[in-house]
Amino acid sequence: MPHWPTWVGAAILVGACLLLVYEVTREYFPRFDLPAFDAAKAQQLDSERRATLERELFSELPLWNRESGRYRGPSPGEMREDRWRAMAGEGLELAHIALQVLQPERGSIHPLTGPMARLEELAKTGDTGAMCLMTALVDQAQDKATEADRAQARRWLKEGAQRGHPECSLQLGRRLILGLDGHAPDLEQGISLEFRARQKGYAHDLNGLITYFQRRWSRSHSELTRLYCWLSVDTQSRATHRPRRMLENLRREARREDAAALLMLADELERTDFSMKDCVDMGFD
Repeated sequence: MPHWPTWVGAAILVGACLLLVYEVTREYFPRFDLPAFDAAKAQQLDSERRATLERELFSELPLWNRESGRYRGPSPGEMREDRWRAMAGEGLELAHIALQVLQPERGSIHPLTGPMARLEELAKTGDTGAMCLMTALVDQAQDKATEADRAQARRWLKEGAQRGHPECSLQLGRRLILGLDGHAPDLEQGISLEFRARQKGYAHDLNGLITYFQRRWSRSHSELTRLYCWLSVDTQSRATHRPRRMLENLRREARREDAAALLMLADELERTDFSMKDCVDMGFD
């Protein structure tokens, strides 16, 4: 009597078990489901288009597994995954590298080893976007990032900021404002770097600037307006109730101190639709 049905059944069972093991441990393995990157497309991508795509990619990286201003609804991860694949298909290798580490459709984080090595290769050729992406991926990879990864990212972040890339300026500025990642606080340089990035249209990751203006809380109308302006801009990239909470606190303080001018300011701020240019034009002095 032939035994092939038994062997087929056993093979199916083994295959199912292996697939189950992979599903449980997929984050420990490099991604294999991405198409190969077409280097010829990268050569065809003009500098202006590349800069636009980079800004979009960097704006989404802090929210890669959550809703954002751009991706809302029941499946933001799938939409982001599709978009990053399209960006890679257009010739942005940074999007392809980001997908090797971050898998938005599943919320999975894959090993950094290969992607960090490739980013270093690109950085050595002068690719400032690659210099900045190291920090973005290390920040999101959490405990998968080694101390060597962090040191590599810190080194190239400074280089990218010196070369003027807005994302590197933003991330280094935030670290200097907040004293993060081994950086001693340096408000003057940190604010200068942050504003340089905002002037280039980079509107995400505003915690550094917001913290700076929150620390300067006073009854000064200009200071309160600056803070509310940046809080308002923050809502454009992610879901946050901080502008509303600021107005609640301001009105509470105004009633406690019987300060009619503060109540009027709260009403005025609530009616105003601020842009990032408005915030930048107000300055920080």
